Amino acid sequence: MDVDDSVRTRFGVVACLRDMGNGTSRLFIDDVEGNRIENPIDWSHKWFVTFTPEMENDAIEKMDIDDELLRTIGAAVLARCFIHNNPTD
Repeated sequence: MDVDDSVRTRFGVVACLRDMGNGTSRLFIDDVEGNRIENPIDWSHKWFVTFTPEMENDAIEKMDIDDELLRTIGAAVLARCFIHNNPTD
């Protein structure tokens, strides 16, 4: 696909980085549901899924994150998207 056709699936994943106030931050990953498939505007929270261990803010700024943690984050995001878009029931 060369351009964004604005079509999405019903469920998605949202991530936010929370400053923990002690020089570290933590990544939170939650499941969300869109208000429609064609150009969804509103996304509502469905499930709290996971969070990462606290990471040093300096390391995040430099993108100096452990390779294993980066793989785990990527796998968590991909798995959440796959599960919602390929239900087993």
